[in-house]
Amino acid sequence: MSAGDTAEIIRQLTALCRAKTGDPDATVSEIQALPGHAGFSYSFVLEAKPGGVAKREKLVIRLAPAGVRISGTADVVRQARVMASLAGTDVPVPPVRWHDHDPAWFGRPFYVVGFIEGHTLLPGQPQLDPKGINRLAREGIRALFALHQLDWRSRQEVWGEPFDFTEEFKRLDYLLDRPTLDPEMVRLAPKLRERLRSTMPAEPRIGCVHGDFQWSNLLMRDGELLAVIDWELSLIGAVMIDLGWFCLFCDVDSWVGNGLRPEHCLSPEEITALYSDAANRSVTDEVRWFRALAGYRFGVITVFNVMLHRRGKRIDPLWEEIGRSGSRLFERGLELLG
Repeated sequence: MSAGDTAEIIRQLTALCRAKTGDPDATVSEIQALPGHAGFSYSFVLEAKPGGVAKREKLVIRLAPAGVRISGTADVVRQARVMASLAGTDVPVPPVRWHDHDPAWFGRPFYVVGFIEGHTLLPGQPQLDPKGINRLAREGIRALFALHQLDWRSRQEVWGEPFDFTEEFKRLDYLLDRPTLDPEMVRLAPKLRERLRSTMPAEPRIGCVHGDFQWSNLLMRDGELLAVIDWELSLIGAVMIDLGWFCLFCDVDSWVGNGLRPEHCLSPEEITALYSDAANRSVTDEVRWFRALAGYRFGVITVFNVMLHRRGKRIDPLWEEIGRSGSRLFERGLELLG
């Protein structure tokens, strides 16, 4: 972030914070760009005297990407409203302070949440020992089950209409059905797609779904779960979408090399057992189709991004490494469906 960018963000943040706190002398400092996608995030320190009482707090602002249509993953205000709808539940989320579609502040929508001092299991972050990752998995699954138990109907105005699998397959078809993809990577994809369509669950359990529930979206400290983050893909739909997705990032048999599994990772069977314990019934058979769906979804995402990287459309060498597992993800999905 250049000095000019920093100065402009500070100016805009200062104006916002003074308006929101009612303190004309509020100050903003220690701004720092944060990693992420589908937007731009910065942490900062706010010092103000709302009501005459001095207060210093660390906050995070997330801005929608500039120059894009505000929908889907770019709709940061919806993300803030989703997190706000979870306040007071057993699903830990960052506390939402402000959000607005009004471009007067930053030229685009934004939200501001409280900063939580922790980290995730992204590459380059501190990893956990077996005891720590076991604790994080247990707390994560408890939070996930709590999310799935919430009354989704009362949250539908914020979360949207129930998700339809046919729409997801259409979206994935758009990414998959093109001649520029690596033919070897996608060789088994059409076969898995048809198997998934022909075995689709007739009446899956519906609830609030995170949409990208995995290790890198569990904010923690010393194995203690502090918050579930990144709600861009949240939806009302089949709750097993989340468990199948989490299992994918625990499954050694889905990846060539370590893939995207953290060190000392629990197995999909152990993760499923934790969820079954929370639900007080076995979900092993129920989740199998969703594990195959997760492999198909991420396989399509992988081969598409490898194609973009190789053609110079969106350079990211990480996709070459992930792409080693491209064909294996489809193969593993077929194994899970028998």
